[in-house]
Amino acid sequence: MDREAQGGWGATALVAILSTLPALLALLAFGLMQTPDSPTYLAYAEALRAGPLPEGAALLGEGRAPATLFRTPGYPALLALLQTLAPESWPGWLVAVQMAAQAGLAALAHRTARALGLGPVLAVVAALLPASGHAMLAQISVMTDAIHGALAGGAALVLLWGALRRRGLWPVLLAGGMLALATLVREATAYLALAYLPAAAIAAGRGASGFRAGRALLGPVLLLAPVLLLAGALLAENHRRSSAAVLSTSRQIVMVQAVLPLLARGVPVYDGDDLFDRIARETVGRDGYAGIDPLNQRLFEAGLTAPEIAALASDRYSRAWRRHPGEMLRAMMVRLPAKMFGLGFMPVDMVAELYRQTGAPRPWFGRPEALWRDGSPLALLLLSALLASRAIGFALAAGAALSPLLLARARDDRAWPVLGGWLVIGGHFGVFLPVHLEQRYLLAVVPLLVLMGCLVFARLVAGRRGAPAGT
Repeated sequence: MDREAQGGWGATALVAILSTLPALLALLAFGLMQTPDSPTYLAYAEALRAGPLPEGAALLGEGRAPATLFRTPGYPALLALLQTLAPESWPGWLVAVQMAAQAGLAALAHRTARALGLGPVLAVVAALLPASGHAMLAQISVMTDAIHGALAGGAALVLLWGALRRRGLWPVLLAGGMLALATLVREATAYLALAYLPAAAIAAGRGASGFRAGRALLGPVLLLAPVLLLAGALLAENHRRSSAAVLSTSRQIVMVQAVLPLLARGVPVYDGDDLFDRIARETVGRDGYAGIDPLNQRLFEAGLTAPEIAALASDRYSRAWRRHPGEMLRAMMVRLPAKMFGLGFMPVDMVAELYRQTGAPRPWFGRPEALWRDGSPLALLLLSALLASRAIGFALAAGAALSPLLLARARDDRAWPVLGGWLVIGGHFGVFLPVHLEQRYLLAVVPLLVLMGCLVFARLVAGRRGAPAGT
C-alpha cells in the first residue's frame, strides 16, 4: 500500500482540475455572489487601500460596528491586494484565487485518501464529493469561507496525512502555520485550534522509528505557537488602535444572536435595569434577529463603543448560561438541524441554495414536499435524486462518526490518526454550536468527514468480500 500511496500524482492533478468544475458552472449561472456580510469586507479593503487605518476616537466614532474592528484583516488584505493589482477585473481574480485554494484542498484530500489506503477510484471520488456542496457557493462569493476552509481544512488533512505517513514534526509545523493564517481570516480559528491539538500530538509522535511520547508532547506546542503569535499580534494592534484587546467585535452580533431562541420562548435573558438590557428588551426582545442592528445603533447613540457593546453582549451570553443552562442547551439543539449531517454530498440542495442566495425563495426542486405534490415524471426523478443525495450525505456522516470505534475494535493502525481527525470535526461543532452554526462554518471539515466515511465504506465492502480490511 505504501508504494501505491506514493504514486498517483496524475490522479491528484485531475482531482484538482475536476474539483473546480461545479464552481465554474455556478459562476456561469449566477455570477459573483455578494452576501449581507460582503460590504464590511469590502469596506475594510477600501480602508486598507486608503492609507493608515483609523484609530482612537476617529475609529470608535465611525459607527456602531467599524469594519476595521468588526472583521479580521486577512480577507480584506487579499481583496485590497487584488483591487490594487487589477482595479477593474479583481472579482474574476478573487474567484480564481478561491478556486485555486479549494482545488489545492481537494488535491490534499486525494493524497490523504491514498495514505488512508482507499483504492484509486474511491480516493478520487472521496476527494471530489465535497465540491458538490457549499464549496460551490464559497468559491464564487465575496466571503471568507473558501480561503478559511482551505487553510483550516488543509491543516486538518496535513495532520492526518502526516500521522498516517509517519512524517514526524514538519506536518505539524505546516498545519500550525496554516491555522495561524486562518486566524487572520476568521477569528474563531483561535478557538478551533484547540480541537487540532490531539491530532498534532498523534502526528508528531508517530515517527518512522515508532511512537515517541516526548515528540507527541511537542506537537501541540508547535501547532499552537504560530496561532498564538498571530492572534497576540492582532490583539495588540487592535488594542493600540481602539484601547480594546479584541480579535474582532463580531461578538456584538453573534452573542446576541446566540440567545434569540431563548427570547422567542419568553425566557428573561435581558431582565436588568441597565442600558443594555433595557434597549435589548425593546429591540431584539420584540423583533428577534431584525432587532440586532437597532440594538447596536441605539447603544452607540447612547455613547457606547463597539468594543464595549461586544463586551456587554458577551457578558449577557455568559449570564444566560449561568441562569438558564437548560434553555441554552435546547438552543444548541435548535441550531443543529438534520441537514448539518448531510454536508458530505448535497448537489441538489446546493443548487437550490444558490438560487436562494440570489434573493429568490428556495426553488421547488429543493423542496421534497413540492416535488411530491407535483407528481410529474421529472419531479419524481428530481425527488429521487434529492433524497438519494441526502442519503449518501447522511451515510458518510454516520461512517465518519463511527470510524474511530470501528478501527479501534479491528486493531487497525489507522485508528489513532482517524481519532485525531474525528476530534477536529467535533471541535468545529463544539465551537460554533453554542453560539451560531451555519453550513459554511463547517466547510473546512467536509473533506475530512468524507474521507472517514469512505474509509468505513471501504472496510465494510472489503469485509463482505473477505478481502484484507486495510484497503
